[in-house]
Amino acid sequence: MERLMTDIFLKNKKEWLPIPKCRAGERLYHYTDLSALKGIVMDRSFWVTKSDFLNDKYEFYYAFKVIRKVCAKLIPNLQNRKIFMHVLKEQMESFHGGMADAILSGWYILSFSRARDSLLLWTEFSQSQGYCLEFDYKRLTRGLFDGIWLDGYVIYDKKKQQELVESTLRRILEKKDVNRRKLKEKLFSEDKPIAHRELHGFMEEFSVCCFVYSMFFKKDCFREEREYRFVFWAFHELLTKDSGLRAIPMHFREKEQALIPYIVVNYKEGERNNPIRSITAGPKNNSDLAVKGMKYFLRNEKIDTPVRESKIPLRY
Repeated sequence: MERLMTDIFLKNKKEWLPIPKCRAGERLYHYTDLSALKGIVMDRSFWVTKSDFLNDKYEFYYAFKVIRKVCAKLIPNLQNRKIFMHVLKEQMESFHGGMADAILSGWYILSFSRARDSLLLWTEFSQSQGYCLEFDYKRLTRGLFDGIWLDGYVIYDKKKQQELVESTLRRILEKKDVNRRKLKEKLFSEDKPIAHRELHGFMEEFSVCCFVYSMFFKKDCFREEREYRFVFWAFHELLTKDSGLRAIPMHFREKEQALIPYIVVNYKEGERNNPIRSITAGPKNNSDLAVKGMKYFLRNEKIDTPVRESKIPLRY
């Protein structure tokens, strides 16, 4: 896995994964409770949850259905398609839940939204009693630790999802390599069979891309969340000393009598690089005291950030 990530993913992530991203000047919003807010402000860090412990446990399987539909369109031979999907599923499931690899390394997701003062998100993430932190995208990304990460809009449109998968598959197949050209010819043929071994090199690359897509694809019914994600890859134990990477500790928090793995992602806040542009108190959060207390807290931390009440008229 370490070789796969360093030799394949890092060198090609921009070319393979054209996920739409925020631009300079745009804002992101993070809904959270008071305890997490204090950690973000005081420690300048986020607790970023391991991908297979997210609330929506069906995200991975939804993305796989999208990928399967694209492959049904592109691979006409039924037997070839079965072999292709079997190998792809095995590879993606090993990324998703293989315990041996999961202890050594893993994917972690930090979620934001483009929606400001959203009743849906107040209810979902803080029971309408928490806070919403407004971040400057450019300042936030400028301060993130120098590790392996991607960021982009969550994609809800099924047509766009399929277009991204098809474009990635074709791009990797068109690599200037004799074996790759032969594989492309067989995959798009109706009568030329393929063997498992012929998929090895291609599938290493394609499966990583598909697994990353699985963390940026969601069903259309979640569209109102307007989610924006940062996806981090963390090595917890390095197998080679010359990889140029560093090991990141895995931590655990408690939730409903279960232990949830997370990593701590720090951001730097230089003299002119405070990424937090404002803080909003939730609509059921005794707003007068919440705003006043937050202002005192920020002043004590020597942070000059506006604090306001939610505009949603919800008081009970």
